[in-house]
Amino acid sequence: MIKVNFTLFRKIWFLLTQNYLTRAFTSFSSVQIIGTLVGLLVLSLYTRHLSPEDYGKITFIMIFVIIASIVIDSGLNTAFSIRFYKVSEEENKKNIYTVLIYNFIVLLVFCSVFLLFPGLFEKLLKVKISFHQKLLIFYLILTSIAGRFYTNLLLISKKPKSYFIVNSYFFLAVIAMSFVFLVVWEKGYFSYIYAYAIAHSVLAIAGMFYFLTAYKPKIAGVFSKKNLISILKLGFPLVPNSLLLMLLTYADRYILEKYMDLAAVGIYSVGYVFADKVSTIVINPAGQALTPVSFQTFARSVSEYTVLLKKIFESYWLMIGIFLALYFSVLREIFELIVGTKYVEGYNIIPIVIAGTIFWGAANMIGGTVVIKEKTDKVFLFSLLAVVLNIALNFLLIPAYGIYGAALATFVSYVIYFLLFFSYTQKLVYVPYNIKLIVSSGLISLFFLIVIISISYLQINVWCRLLGKIICALLFILIMQKLFNVKNVIKDILQYGQQK
Repeated sequence: MIKVNFTLFRKIWFLLTQNYLTRAFTSFSSVQIIGTLVGLLVLSLYTRHLSPEDYGKITFIMIFVIIASIVIDSGLNTAFSIRFYKVSEEENKKNIYTVLIYNFIVLLVFCSVFLLFPGLFEKLLKVKISFHQKLLIFYLILTSIAGRFYTNLLLISKKPKSYFIVNSYFFLAVIAMSFVFLVVWEKGYFSYIYAYAIAHSVLAIAGMFYFLTAYKPKIAGVFSKKNLISILKLGFPLVPNSLLLMLLTYADRYILEKYMDLAAVGIYSVGYVFADKVSTIVINPAGQALTPVSFQTFARSVSEYTVLLKKIFESYWLMIGIFLALYFSVLREIFELIVGTKYVEGYNIIPIVIAGTIFWGAANMIGGTVVIKEKTDKVFLFSLLAVVLNIALNFLLIPAYGIYGAALATFVSYVIYFLLFFSYTQKLVYVPYNIKLIVSSGLISLFFLIVIISISYLQINVWCRLLGKIICALLFILIMQKLFNVKNVIKDILQYGQQK
């Protein structure tokens, strides 16, 4: 009779179900992974049924939706999050309904302007659409703002399970409605707008039900002008920053098209997608899981927050190296399997862009201090400097180096972005980081990553290549554990997930 020791399994199950940080990271990363898969599926569906011209129309409409949502939201979503643990539950109730009412009123004004001047609408969208289609676009803007406010509240109030469930319904609605409108009812390119309007409606309706039950409003205090002014002062400076970050992300594509051609843009974009997965699957979910813990800790004690931030920042450099070693162990083979030979050159820019992404993620990890201290005007300033530098470098490097110049411009601008945040946050809240640990772990990570990436280029049997990279990655992990006791570092961070 075989006896099975379930002790290890019980420990793992307890860790995944009882610790907030593990539950949150698992939920948030799962949502990102599902979102990535759904995005690829939807992209495949629409590109198979629509012409490139029609898909271009969708692109212009969605850019308008994103920009309008940023302006109408006015940074109140983020401002609400900052204040969530600093004010009473009663004040949070007022803030919730004040934000929702403000968004609705601003949307009405926004909608009225564009309906009164239809030429302006069509000039921006570069497409002629009917009156009811215009209304549907504004309905999509409204539901996307409300839905995002709801999911952000779930995030900040530490409800990762609910966050996962409602986002899963959202993705299911996107797939189902895209198929119905595009394939069954043949609504053409506007099927995309119908599908996402309905999917965001699912989030918005679920959100309104949650607001009304969990934060029952009092008619007399449903709207507070004083609270609105207060959070607008905090959130509105973030609006230009959000628009700048869009420019930081997409400027290189436009400059590539100017100096190269659409093929170069396509190859670069494919490589960028794989580089961005480091943010999507690891950095963003980790940030989402840690944000409410950081806010809560700061509200309780600045000294405790300093200790937490030190642990987060130092462990970030240890863990990101381990993830990248595993990622690059299989990336080349997965990349070639998915994109085929025509896009293979895009693989070459991935390490450069990822190097920049690491510094961007580090900036976000410590940048929470700027937000917590309500110095949001500095976020705009740093983003502006990074964007200006990025555009200048793109114009300088792309004519000579093509997609590699674009990747290098991204890397340099993200490093400067990080240095700006690092120097400023140290002035706001000084943290005695162990620089020796960060540098030494970084150099070891860099050495092994260079070896693993170099093996990827060897023209040998694919299985031998994979085996060689995996052995290097496992050796690297063992060395990191021996030198830095990574297991204890993780345990140290996870203890914050056990606090109520």
